[in-house]
Amino acid sequence: MSYSCRPWLLLSGFLTAAFVASVNAQTVDDEMQVMRQNINLLSSTLADGLGLNERRGVFSPRAGDIRGRYLQGFGVMLEVSSNWQPSEFKIMDSFGGSLEQLSSQLDGLILQGVVQRPDFEAMRDQLALSMRTDEVAVYYREMMQQISSIQEIPAIERGLALAVSSVQTLQSMGQIDDSTRIAISNEVQSIRLDLDQQLQALSELREQIRYQAVSFETLPDQTTQERWLTLREELSRSLQALQSRMNEQSALLQNEREKAEQINREQAQRALEIFQGRLFELLCDYSAGLRGLPADESVNVVLLGAGDAMADASRRDIVFNIDRESLLLCQQGRLTPQQLQVGAMRYQY
Repeated sequence: MSYSCRPWLLLSGFLTAAFVASVNAQTVDDEMQVMRQNINLLSSTLADGLGLNERRGVFSPRAGDIRGRYLQGFGVMLEVSSNWQPSEFKIMDSFGGSLEQLSSQLDGLILQGVVQRPDFEAMRDQLALSMRTDEVAVYYREMMQQISSIQEIPAIERGLALAVSSVQTLQSMGQIDDSTRIAISNEVQSIRLDLDQQLQALSELREQIRYQAVSFETLPDQTTQERWLTLREELSRSLQALQSRMNEQSALLQNEREKAEQINREQAQRALEIFQGRLFELLCDYSAGLRGLPADESVNVVLLGAGDAMADASRRDIVFNIDRESLLLCQQGRLTPQQLQVGAMRYQY
């Protein structure tokens, strides 16, 4: 072969290699496209089989979703999102926890003197006495301040509001029996009526002191002073007794709530187990399109937010790593879906 033919041979070899590389690249692209199509079809099939496309109403969101992806060198990633916890319980937990936290914080601030509970009656009293600086005015201001400083009233009122809301929520969830609900409701209503009576008596005492303060330039007689102090002490004791009754109902509701939480956890866990079992049944039946998955790659199913609760109230993801060989054996009927699930590597993160 002459020396002049060598450049043509080199060029021919280069073009052949480029063509083969192009063909191989096109083949890989085609295989990737087919794999992605199969994963999308599998994702849709799983979503239908698991009921994730269902809606509670016309404008309600779907029950969940499955997002499938193929990562070359790693395998198939199926991310499953759903409402793993009943929505009614989430609302109760969020509302109840927030209200309890707010109440405790506000009570603490009031007791520390950082925040004063608005008392428009006391403001009116102060205005009426603002022009007087004598000893008589000082006495009346102190009496008004003693009445306004009764701390049990806001605590009882917040406890009543929380109790009513908790009973309604527990009833809507079906987690409180009728006899308990009626007993708590009756006691809460009784506490409300008694509180109204005490507030009325407190208002009458305040009005007596206000009238005396603006109408006379002298201190009330000793008998009147003792009567006012006695009435205030009786009202304070009555309100403390009401707060004790309210605390008892709060403890009872807390017990009912803990029972509801336990029932909810058991139901959620059972629902999750059923969901996972159904998921592996569908994987065995409908993952034939993944037969082209390379032997060193796997199928990874991620249940988003289905794991254990963390300190920030979020939940971990549950991950199942299924090797290709086991999946093929299940498709062939040589493994049951239950065996496939048991054999899959499971972890949370």
